Amino acid sequence: MAGLAALALWFVLYAVAFSGLQEDHSQHLLYTQLRSGLAQATIPFGGAIAPGTPIAFLDAGAIGLRAVVVEGTSSADLATGPGHLPDSPLPGQAGNSEIYGRSTMFGAPFGSVHELTKGAIIAVTTGQGTFDFRVIDVRGPGDPLPSAKRLGQSSLTLVTSAGSGWTSGWTNDHVIYADATLVAGKIQGTPPGRPTAVPAIDKPLAGDTGELVPVVLWLEALVLVSAGMAFAATRWTAWQVCVVGLPALLAVLWATTSAAMLLLPNLI
Repeated sequence: MAGLAALALWFVLYAVAFSGLQEDHSQHLLYTQLRSGLAQATIPFGGAIAPGTPIAFLDAGAIGLRAVVVEGTSSADLATGPGHLPDSPLPGQAGNSEIYGRSTMFGAPFGSVHELTKGAIIAVTTGQGTFDFRVIDVRGPGDPLPSAKRLGQSSLTLVTSAGSGWTSGWTNDHVIYADATLVAGKIQGTPPGRPTAVPAIDKPLAGDTGELVPVVLWLEALVLVSAGMAFAATRWTAWQVCVVGLPALLAVLWATTSAAMLLLPNLI
């Protein structure tokens, strides 16, 4: 029972704290890639873009949001930062671009999206330039969609999850949207070859069921490492067991938890 309680506590700590460290490390690497790509004019903005590729930099100063945006909105993609929905145009292109982000785990980059107010500016830099969008509303389930006239020829929607009532901080069960219209920057055309549909794992509040097999394999590895440490404890001193076994145990536990978190909804 003590072991199960410790494991549950570890999962909670990873979700609310350690996953943020993982996302911060990913963002640091992505920022380096994006800055280099922008300098060399190699950042993709058309055709089929590989999931996880950095494609834009998002800056919403009103809520302290500054993050690299990757292509793709699966749970794994959003573990590294905000993600662009592949079957929508990129920010600044004609049409409505959608960017998803987590509200609780992995740094919660979109945790304050609900605080955006009408008129706030969201700046996005892509391989086609820098574009400023003005927020026109933040809506939830049942709220009316903004009209095409309000959205204009080019618009941006930030998508994340939220909860309601006194449990809103940890039971996000519905999707909210922050809509913004382009106010600065020349509208760009959408290059051909873009996806016209996305897989189920890229849709709002979807988990990545493909991670189920890795989770099972990592759990088996966790059991083997734990059994090995227990066996070693009968022959070694406590400090020897800790020195040899603890790093391996923590590494396998981290990998197990990281894979398990991807089974959860992508916007949380």
